Amino acid sequence: MKIIDAILKLENVTKQYPGVLALDNINIEIEKGKIHSLVGENGAGKSTLIKLITGAIEKTSGKIFYKEKEMINNSPIQSISLGIIAVYQELNMIQPLSIMENIFYGNEKTNGIFLNKKYMLQRTTELLKELGLNLSPRTKIRDIGIGKQQLVEIAKALVTHVEVLILDEPTASLTDNEIENLFRIIKRLKNDGITIIYISHRLEEVLEISDNITVLRDGKVIETSDAKDLNEEKLIKLMVGRDIDIHEKQKKKVFSKKALELKDINTNKVKNISLDLFEGEILGIAGLVGSGRTELAEAIFGMDKIISGEILINGVSKKIISPKKAIENGLSFITEDRKTLGLLLDLTVRENTSYASLENISRMGIIDKKKEEKMVSDILEKLQVKYSSLDEKVLNLSGGNQQKIVIAKWLLSDSSIFIFDEPTRGIDVGAKEEIYSIMRGLTKEGKSIIVISSEMEEIINISDRIIVMSNGHIVSEYDPLEVTQEQIFIDSASLLKEEKDG
Repeated sequence: MKIIDAILKLENVTKQYPGVLALDNINIEIEKGKIHSLVGENGAGKSTLIKLITGAIEKTSGKIFYKEKEMINNSPIQSISLGIIAVYQELNMIQPLSIMENIFYGNEKTNGIFLNKKYMLQRTTELLKELGLNLSPRTKIRDIGIGKQQLVEIAKALVTHVEVLILDEPTASLTDNEIENLFRIIKRLKNDGITIIYISHRLEEVLEISDNITVLRDGKVIETSDAKDLNEEKLIKLMVGRDIDIHEKQKKKVFSKKALELKDINTNKVKNISLDLFEGEILGIAGLVGSGRTELAEAIFGMDKIISGEILINGVSKKIISPKKAIENGLSFITEDRKTLGLLLDLTVRENTSYASLENISRMGIIDKKKEEKMVSDILEKLQVKYSSLDEKVLNLSGGNQQKIVIAKWLLSDSSIFIFDEPTRGIDVGAKEEIYSIMRGLTKEGKSIIVISSEMEEIINISDRIIVMSNGHIVSEYDPLEVTQEQIFIDSASLLKEEKDG
């Protein structure tokens, strides 16, 4: 499609890594004052493209123009000075500092030699109000959730001279209300003439918010279109090159043998939790952010102290007081926060994939390297992980491929019960279907799965049974074939509303 007033233009841009062609002859024009989305599967080239625009990496060949002037020897500092600001999915907050200090970090306002704290407090208060955050500017970042931290990252971008704002998976950790607030801000910025480059795997959001959409696949531009000319089905086919049924519904199953039993579990965060997980079952846990879903998973996995209650595995009472004990008892936990809890970012693809199952490939403390390489290579091929070498640092992989590494690590362990917390957060539709297929394959082997997801459609489609949590309690249980997203939402908010009314 022809762009009338391009603020940013890429001409024949290629990025070559050893053994990997990350971007292949890319041609894209970004129209000034519009919302232009980039979509594609993990490894399609979206992150590489953004890093080239912001100067984080150098292109191999081609040209990038900003306001019709070629960007030569671009760098992050130069991009920021030009008004090109990126807010990445992986947060870059300094936890001990306050919201105000994070927003103005590196961009402090002064009166002479003194910090102008009055101005910074006032501006931070204004930004928090605009973003729908009822927080004090003095609140420590470590004391707020990931979703709110994401909005603070956006506020940090807005205090700079921004003309092109790049948002990489901005809604991945947000609630519905926070997403609504974010979209309101994005539309306001657009009306102010700011250009937005929007990256998301949530295609319904992309179609709602975008003016133009570019689809990438295997490092190439497949198509750039007006958003009005596309729908979800067309986007999926362009992204993956084939038809995928994203609304597949599982048939009702009957289970008999209990793999996991929780009897009246209480922690400081969840209350009176009793549930059963059957062998071969996928049990979905739904609820709003803060409902206690992750906290329950952490209690089961020994990450949070159980004050009272009992856990039984295969009918035998177990004292799971640490993750080590959980693993010894056949439990695996694919965490929501892969960057902090799921991966060792400075280690290699090989090391991250194998370290939970080293006992299976070691003898007298010595790792069998050939056995390790085959084991890791086989599981990564099965998950279609894109990487250049087993010795590549996992830090260099895309977010989606990092998530696959976390899953691969636990698939190699000798586990019978898997806890998946937001397993498809930040993952494209094709990779989602691959992960669903892996989960179903595990249940066919007799494994049991607890899956936590904020995407209600996902919970309904993947689960054999659903429990709904609110304010640290289980409030309802449903057959996924007989429940609506609306009913789950109502139940999720029930105890929160009662607490507020009380």
